[in-house]
Amino acid sequence: MKSSAFYIGANRLAWDEAMPRHQAKNQSKWDDRFQNPDYYVFENPELEKLNELGISGKDIAHVCCNNGVELMSLKNLGANRCVGFDFSEMAISEAQRRAKACGISCEFFRTDVYEIEDRFYGIFDIVYVSIGCFGWLPDLEKLFKKISSLLKKGGVLFVYEQHPFVEMLPTDSGSESDPLKIVEPYFRTEPFEDTHGIDYVGGTVYDSKPNYWFVWTLSDIFMSLKSASLQLDTFYEYPQDISAEHQRTENAGVQIPLSYILTARSVVYTPQTPIFSVPSNPPKWW
Repeated sequence: MKSSAFYIGANRLAWDEAMPRHQAKNQSKWDDRFQNPDYYVFENPELEKLNELGISGKDIAHVCCNNGVELMSLKNLGANRCVGFDFSEMAISEAQRRAKACGISCEFFRTDVYEIEDRFYGIFDIVYVSIGCFGWLPDLEKLFKKISSLLKKGGVLFVYEQHPFVEMLPTDSGSESDPLKIVEPYFRTEPFEDTHGIDYVGGTVYDSKPNYWFVWTLSDIFMSLKSASLQLDTFYEYPQDISAEHQRTENAGVQIPLSYILTARSVVYTPQTPIFSVPSNPPKWW
């Protein structure tokens, strides 16, 4: 395994290379749709769970925000302060330009998510994570600790991600004809390395800069949450593919888990807040 900095740097270069291809396909579509102040990208089951959580008036951070369309959607749903972080200069530039052009009050910052500045610590009610965040990052526990630091005490992490089970199955663009055949191990210690491009939007294949995809199991996720003092509140699994690479599997209709939503709450105890206290005048048997 190479260093965390190596993987982050390589993936950032690969994303800056891919973004012009994504923009050529989708930029004008998003520009047009966000001219409508009521527009949002969410669909059920995500929209239902966001509504249950409550978005109106909340301060929200989106880590790995890409081009910002989810964060701008949260703002249009009534969120208060909205701040997005991503390591791709190309993605952040697109998000900043669109938010300004459409009059949507969101802030976007280009940064490695592990290096988000401490001026953002403890100020968010919700940290939002959407599809395709975890796999690009080499240290899940470090990510959750950063997220925990961003949250107010009692604040909530909301995640809508691809299910780890999907990592075992062939992609729609692969050579395997059976979309239900297990072709990869569930427990994988090394990241996938790819140089065929990451244009999942336009579907083009090109000789790209190397990028690295990490596979995290459910136990990796749950134990990393615990290490970061984030208490799991809810966990829901769904048969819908949200990766854009496993529609054949969903269409097979076998009802296997392809995505999930989880929420976890910040439960950090400060030294000034003891879990129990000793009475000032204890009884004789104390």
